[in-house]
Amino acid sequence: MTTIIRNRTPIKWMSLLAISSAIALAVTGCGSNNSGNDGSSSNNAAASDQATASDNTAATSNTPSDNAASPDKELDPVELTWYYPQNKANPDLQLVNDAVNKITQAKINATIKLMPIDFGTYEQKMNTIVAANEEADIIWTSNWLFKFDQNQKKGVFQPLDDLLKNEGQQLYQTMEEKFWNDAKMDGKIYAVPNYQISATRVGLVVQKRFADKYNLDVNAIKKMEDIEPFLKQIKDNEPGIVPFGTTRGFYTGYLYNIDPKGPVYKDDATFKVLPDVTNELRDNFKLVHSWYTKGYINKDAATLKNAADAYNKGTTAVWFDFTGKPGSEVEFKAADGGNDVVLVPLAKAVFSGSASTLNAISRTSKNPERAMKFLELVNTDKELYNTLVYGIEGKHYAKTTDNFIKINQDAGYFTNTDWIFGSIINEYLPEGSPADKLEQTAKVNAEGEVSPLTGFVFNTDPVKTETANVKAVNDEYYAGLATGTLDPAKYLPIYEEKLKKAGADVIVAERQKQLDEWLKANGKK
Repeated sequence: MTTIIRNRTPIKWMSLLAISSAIALAVTGCGSNNSGNDGSSSNNAAASDQATASDNTAATSNTPSDNAASPDKELDPVELTWYYPQNKANPDLQLVNDAVNKITQAKINATIKLMPIDFGTYEQKMNTIVAANEEADIIWTSNWLFKFDQNQKKGVFQPLDDLLKNEGQQLYQTMEEKFWNDAKMDGKIYAVPNYQISATRVGLVVQKRFADKYNLDVNAIKKMEDIEPFLKQIKDNEPGIVPFGTTRGFYTGYLYNIDPKGPVYKDDATFKVLPDVTNELRDNFKLVHSWYTKGYINKDAATLKNAADAYNKGTTAVWFDFTGKPGSEVEFKAADGGNDVVLVPLAKAVFSGSASTLNAISRTSKNPERAMKFLELVNTDKELYNTLVYGIEGKHYAKTTDNFIKINQDAGYFTNTDWIFGSIINEYLPEGSPADKLEQTAKVNAEGEVSPLTGFVFNTDPVKTETANVKAVNDEYYAGLATGTLDPAKYLPIYEEKLKKAGADVIVAERQKQLDEWLKANGKK
């Protein structure tokens, strides 16, 4: 998953966003926390409705400011709860929460109870909260963790159309229609996108100290296999350093001319849906297993829960990035023990939509109107947003020059997840960020290849049983195969046979049926 930050000159924002696309998949969310085989029919997260990139309407008619919302003294005081994931617990959470409430009390007469949950347990704990019908106001959701489409179908979230019209007019105007389309189900809006990069540009992250030491020509790295000689150098000469760190491998359709929205081959005019196990996946498993047996991959790859666990000790030379957002070098440096990194893109940018990070209003909220007012405030008020992201000025960070700040990671509050809270256009720039980060982001967004299948959403209801069975098989075998831990010569046939018995072919047939109907209805076939 991801961190994109507001440019120094907010006036440029309108023209920049006018040429940008929608928010990216995290993978990264977080961008880079990919959950598995995104090129297969059963593992692929259901795509949310998306608009094409042809709409160049200005994204906002109201440039966000420090005083985006004025106090409404007629409102009764309320307390709202907000559930969202975090990298680690922050001892100064309550101090920051109090600072947040000073702002929200003054502007919307509400206090917010921040309820962060570890990324590794977020899904499980939120499922428990939802199943118990516990009262909640705002819930973070995405297409990769506590999935938006699945939970919307369960009735977890409230429709927001009327709330946006009545309490969130300014918020709605901050983004183009195509951003909102990813937050829609059955024609209604059920979440608020957190504006960030809207394109996926997969590639490698390499620690700069090793790239410099061994004269790695990053421009010569065009495919995954090209990095192997460098991994051997690390293995042979750097004791204590893991050449390649991973949690769920690096298979993605973006590397293999596959449109994951199908999934179909991009050059296939017939739009034939691919099976779970493609030739590309088989080759990927063979490659990663060879790396594992050569000692290039971390031995605990199959059991790690979070993507960052593969590199956050600073002892990993290379890892895969599913997002590739501009300026992420700063974020990776912070998560990698302070080591500088270089990014190596392996595929051109692809438009991936805004579903990777959303905030929704729970069906159990007793104050949905105020929750919407808060979401508007956090997406338009610079002071509130930066307090949530960085904490208290003078304690957790210090302003330097222009829009730049110096972060004290050890001061008691450090999130490194600006994309969780709201629109990044309000954000201060951490030291080391490129001054033109927003321009870079808009450029990648604008250049992102738009899938002809944008707008297609696979309805899993007709194959609920098969989907659950296939998930159980993937839970048992996929991580081991994708990280090279299991030998594909032995276990891949077992995996494929179990997928077949679980009903993977039934899912493919149903997906093909729905895709054909969608293509016909949209004049594409």
